[in-house]
Formats: sequence, C-alpha cells, structure tokens
Amino acid sequence: MNIRKALPEDSSIVGRVHSDAWKSAYRGIFPDDYIDNDNASKRAEEFLESVKDGKCTYFILEENSQAAGIVKTCEDNNSLEIESIYILEEHRGKGLGGQFIDYIKTYKPYDSIFLWVLEVNTKARRFYEQNGFKVHGKFRTISRGVVLNQLKYVLFL
Repeated sequence: MNIRKALPEDSSIVGRVHSDAWKSAYRGIFPDDYIDNDNASKRAEEFLESVKDGKCTYFILEENSQAAGIVKTCEDNNSLEIESIYILEEHRGKGLGGQFIDYIKTYKPYDSIFLWVLEVNTKARRFYEQNGFKVHGKFRTISRGVVLNQLKYVLFL
C-alpha cells in the first residue's frame, strides 16, 4: 500500500472514493434517501474547501497504484483528529486502515489522535479498539436523516 497526501488536482479521485465508500459504509445505518443524496462532486468540493486553510489534510490510500481509500485529518493543537477513514468496499479487510493508523502515529509528534465513531457502528468501534483507541467517555449527537450518538475515541501517543 502507498499513502500519499491528496493535492487539489486529486479532487475528483477524493470525491469518487469518499462518496462510494461512504455510501457502502452507512447503507442500512442512515436512511436510503439520505445516502442517495450524496455524490462525488459534492465530496470533491468538500475536499477543496477543507484543505484551503492548511489545518486539514486528506490522504489517498493506494493499492496497486489505484485509489483504495481516503482519510481526512485535522490538526487540533497537539492532537490530530481523524475526521474520516473510508475504504472502498472491495479493498476492505486487507489491513489498509490499520496500516494508515500505524503511519499517522509517526506522521508528526502529536500527544494524541482522536476521532468520533457512531455508537451503533460496532465494526468500526472494534477496528479502532484493535488499533489502540479507547473510548474517552464523551459523546455527541448527530443528525444524518436520523439522530444517532457518536462516541469519542482517543489514542494517546
């Protein structure tokens, strides 16, 4: 696997991978009409807007020179937030997410890495726990066509 920082000229790749992987990850959790409202151009615009100020970075995870996933991170003082990890369905279960977690641990000298995960997403929660993240005790409520709780997970470095 190759991990590289996404550049503005990668917006169509980021948009496609983000939208496709997001839809397959949340189908059955979010309502179908909410899922179907997402598209690659919307995600490409989101990418370009998010990286303007330099606080957020997108990474493209490549397998055999093809985009297999994307990750969005944002710096928060001495911590790094992983805002999203999306792996295309056909590339899941190959260890790409874990390889990225290992990579980001040494990317810069942060005190901790944190993220928010849906309480009902037991598969994602298990993945983060297997990679050293612990539930922090905080939660927030989000609305994505339905109201759900997210739990904060932290990895102290």
